[in-house]
Amino acid sequence: MNPPLEDCYIYKRPQSHRWHYFLAIPDEGSERKTTGVQGNHNDINLGQREALEVALKRKLEVMSRQQQGLRAKRVKKMFDFIEEFLEEEQKRISTFNEKDKITYESWRIKKHHLNLLKKYYGNKNIRLEDLDYKFLMKYPTWRRKTKCKEHNPIPVTPPKTTTTISGELVTFNGYFRYLEQEGYISRLPIFQKVTRESLRYFRRDYLTLREYSSTHNTLRAWANRASTPTQTYNRNLLYNVVLVTANACLRPGELKKLEWRDIQPHEILSKDEQKRHHLIRIRREVAKTGFPRTVQSPTVEYFNRMRVLAGIPKLPKSPWPHIPPEYLNHPVFPKYGGKGERFGKGSWDKYWVEIKELCSKWWKGKNITWYSFRHTGISFACSREVPILTVSKNVGAGINYVSNVYYHHEAESKATWETLNKNRLWNEKLKSEEERVLVNLEEYNLAENLT
Repeated sequence: MNPPLEDCYIYKRPQSHRWHYFLAIPDEGSERKTTGVQGNHNDINLGQREALEVALKRKLEVMSRQQQGLRAKRVKKMFDFIEEFLEEEQKRISTFNEKDKITYESWRIKKHHLNLLKKYYGNKNIRLEDLDYKFLMKYPTWRRKTKCKEHNPIPVTPPKTTTTISGELVTFNGYFRYLEQEGYISRLPIFQKVTRESLRYFRRDYLTLREYSSTHNTLRAWANRASTPTQTYNRNLLYNVVLVTANACLRPGELKKLEWRDIQPHEILSKDEQKRHHLIRIRREVAKTGFPRTVQSPTVEYFNRMRVLAGIPKLPKSPWPHIPPEYLNHPVFPKYGGKGERFGKGSWDKYWVEIKELCSKWWKGKNITWYSFRHTGISFACSREVPILTVSKNVGAGINYVSNVYYHHEAESKATWETLNKNRLWNEKLKSEEERVLVNLEEYNLAENLT
């Protein structure tokens, strides 16, 4: 059969009984595919009518899609665009939080989210033309109830919070928006409404004053009984990390990225006050929020210890913290003998297991994390009735966030506070530092005042 001069026709290939179609697609080229209809070499009419119906149906589909401004040529299916999408998203990765950018970890988790979408479809790659919007809408219900150990492509269990599902839907919306912008789909899917938990739900456990005092004493003894130079260094570093986190109320991620150039004297204070209080500059690329801030912190002693622990010589006749210029870009919490390398993640994790086992008797079943020490310091500041706006600016969190997530003022802490307020020395100490945003928790001799 000679091919007619048309934009759509059917034909059979040599040595094949099956009918195929040719379709010219304006501005997109052409399409040659099987109709799936079987013919016969000895009977030219067999299957011809059915094959024409397939070809014409496809032509009408192409015309309809092009009228909607969509791409019509079928090349890939629903999940075949995932790598392209992730490549585009990868271009948005930034080392710090900024508008319209994402972190590497946020980018990495998008792949996991899209694997969950594959799981929802039973790992079946469907045509975009067959996208079932009603089925997509029900994803949140499936996610809340489904438990499957099969790796197709990944196992799945119901998440602990609906916020997790909300995060997955953000990725899905981004993916389908990409498909819409590229002209592969005509509209975005709508998902069932997911109500997130309130901020108060995400409160991490914290330490009461009594628990913090006991933890502090336990960790000090733990650091002092180390048996090797490496162990001595690592334990003392982590002991000081706990003290800085609780007293400066830093986020763990901010603390780990501190460099000596960020540690500065508080020059407007008296010389006596500068012996305890100083400034910590949280750079934009370090801050979780993407905004720089200055922290007023009562932790001079602990940074002095870290300078000595890291083997950094004291620069004579220089402002505190007396760091030679060649060390200013070194991490404050470095690896033992690491020559400027940060304390490794493996070491953080390993020693945190030790600390949890050591202090579990004081924590009474609470799920204490590194963040809990930040919570402890902020709660202590709020209990001292430091204005919440002042606390908010110093710790780099919104007023509502401080109030709902960080400030723990439960019955136990109230009772403890009332006990402490009966102590004359305690009250005198409070009054003398009432203008301070943060005060040094260790200087309040909590163990003695709480007995």
